[in-house]
Amino acid sequence: MSELNSLKIALSELGLNGTKENLIKVLNEICRILPPSDDISISIGKKGAHEYVLDRKGLAIITTSLDEYLPYLSSSEKRISMEQLPDDLAKKAITDLGSIITQVRDVFRSQAKRNARYKALADEVDNIVKDKGYGSKNN
Repeated sequence: MSELNSLKIALSELGLNGTKENLIKVLNEICRILPPSDDISISIGKKGAHEYVLDRKGLAIITTSLDEYLPYLSSSEKRISMEQLPDDLAKKAITDLGSIITQVRDVFRSQAKRNARYKALADEVDNIVKDKGYGSKNN
């Protein structure tokens, strides 16, 4: 049985019923399969100065701001539950799910250089992208 079967099922459920609850199932499955690294995250979307990212620990908000007297940006991270994802951002993520899934594929491709296990996962996610038409502009 493939490691991605649960993700495929969650994606099918989301395709049949595009609700925030089904999106949360997909996001939880993505968290489960992400490589064990603190350097990897998937962007769910931006809202103002806040970027919502998904990593192996769950959902977080990254807030970026320009320091008043210094010529560089500062950022902070805040962990939130999946249910706290704003509804408008969830709707946008559902309509642009291809972006999220292709980010997962790209993460697996980069990890395949270190661990051959991720090459097979990248290929499997690539098949999902092609089967669901996520690579096209009509998704």
